[in-house]
Amino acid sequence: APPTVTSIDVTDIDSQAGGNQTIVITGTSFASGATVAFVGNSGTNFNASTVTRDSDTQITAVAPKSSFLNAQEPYGVKITNTSGLSATLTGQINIDTSPSFNVASGSIGTLNDVARQSSNLTTITATDADGDTITFSKLSGTLPTGITLNSNGTLSGTANAETSDTTYNFTIRATANSKNVDRAYSILVKAPSLTGYNSFDTSVNGYVIYAFTTSGSSISTTFNSTISADVLMVAGGGSGGQSSGNNDKGSGGGGAGQVLYKTGHSISSGSYTFVIGNGGAGETHAQGSAVTNNGNNTTAFSLTANGGGGGGTGDGRQQAQQGGSAGGAGARDSNATTVVTSNKTTPAGWTSYGNNGGTSLNSGVSGGGGGGANAVGGNQVGDSNNANSLGGAGGAGIDLSLTFGTNFGESGYFAGGGGGGTYKGAQNSTITMATSQGGQGGGGDGVASTDRNSGSVYQFISTNRDGLANTGGGGGGAVEDANSVANEGSASGAGGSGVILIRVAN
Repeated sequence: APPTVTSIDVTDIDSQAGGNQTIVITGTSFASGATVAFVGNSGTNFNASTVTRDSDTQITAVAPKSSFLNAQEPYGVKITNTSGLSATLTGQINIDTSPSFNVASGSIGTLNDVARQSSNLTTITATDADGDTITFSKLSGTLPTGITLNSNGTLSGTANAETSDTTYNFTIRATANSKNVDRAYSILVKAPSLTGYNSFDTSVNGYVIYAFTTSGSSISTTFNSTISADVLMVAGGGSGGQSSGNNDKGSGGGGAGQVLYKTGHSISSGSYTFVIGNGGAGETHAQGSAVTNNGNNTTAFSLTANGGGGGGTGDGRQQAQQGGSAGGAGARDSNATTVVTSNKTTPAGWTSYGNNGGTSLNSGVSGGGGGGANAVGGNQVGDSNNANSLGGAGGAGIDLSLTFGTNFGESGYFAGGGGGGTYKGAQNSTITMATSQGGQGGGGDGVASTDRNSGSVYQFISTNRDGLANTGGGGGGAVEDANSVANEGSASGAGGSGVILIRVAN
């Protein structure tokens, strides 16, 4: 008589679990020496690796789990006696594999103190060969406080700040249709490298840039560990020269603050005091006086970046000043043709930037440009009462955008000199006006003026005369109009304040 197969005790197999699967088969007329085959849905069969006839009604078969394929489910069971007679029970065994993680075990991210959001972590994902929905849960360990694991594997929240670098270890379980797989992960939350900064920037890939921008007072900062950093120190820029006489003339532009820069500067852990230099204050017109203001020094790490020199006044009462970059000469100064030099210092291992101011003429009517970090100030152009007269342009600043990005300074430029004041002798009311340009890097533009002539109204043109804050740019030079009854002179531009930037690898 042929055998019959009525049931099996296993109807679900995880083919990726490894090892063998034992299956107990129940039926009738199982002969000694009977064989067991598992029949795929397309006729792809394989035999059990071992068969034990327990009785006339029970057989125990063993086969590798990996032999069962998803594409062949559901499998049937076929018993064949030695007589050649057989019986098959179809559609019995389904293949339900465990989900598989797509993210390798280990770290899923480091959260820097300034970027502790979960968006900076790798999302945990998995796939399931059967297409079953996968849910995720934390099986053991601890997530950073403030970070939550969602059932879809995403992480949300912001980690709490740490006082020291802390690694969190945890195990995540992925579940699909009751099948589980576990994997261990970790997250490192870093303590802040330093404190006391005003702002930070992470736009330069792989780095955090800490900015100290509050000028004029001491700033206390603490470095929590010894680090290697790229450091920028910029002093305050000098003011433009004052319009202080009663002749037609322009004053010199202010010199930029000195720039000190070093890559890979080793900073030991501990407390430090920084001072960010203010820019020199601009001055209103004050006939009979002569004022020009140098920028203030920036100090840090026992080093000093010198403030920029003030521009010379337009009547020779105050010569252009030395500074990190020197101020430009004022018109009609007996020393207007003498270059005023920078007095920058260069500490060992650091790079220092600063340049000389521009000159004017003893008989000139416009001022020289202030020196910039990367170029000397421009000289005044044109002779006395020349309608083409133009103050010298401010010297260009230094481009550090590759190191510090474009969110600081003037799009990454620092310490441009101020433009010299411009006076144009007017013969009619249609004279073309123009201001001398401040150097890129926050330098202020020089003020421009025309003479009132034959009843025409005199003009003052002044845009962006002040140096840009936190660039160390020099202020623009003022200008005097002797024929103006209402206002004999303009105010000079103030110098821009300095800044300290510290770039640390993230």
